[in-house]
Amino acid sequence: MTTALPKAVKVWMGANMIQIEFDNGQYRYMRTHFINDYLLAWSPKKGKGKRKNLWLPPTWEWLGSNARIQPDGTVILFDKDVYTAKELWENSSDNIDLVSGV
Repeated sequence: MTTALPKAVKVWMGANMIQIEFDNGQYRYMRTHFINDYLLAWSPKKGKGKRKNLWLPPTWEWLGSNARIQPDGTVILFDKDVYTAKELWENSSDNIDLVSGV
């Protein structure tokens, strides 16, 4: 028996962060793939394959306002950055302070 994950119904984008409203009424926050990969690059264990980001100076990335939400709850940014419903629910936090800092 599998439990149904909440689906994204609305997404707001900011600098390196997204806010997601789910169909269960919860609002949650998550780092974008860009900043998450940059931060992981500093980790000796988790940074493998991500260290190319260290050649770039840390920067804020503005993702615009063109998020698409698929019927299954998948969110697509810029036609190529895909966040599955499972990823959105499991990797997000209901507290913005937990995802905004390092």
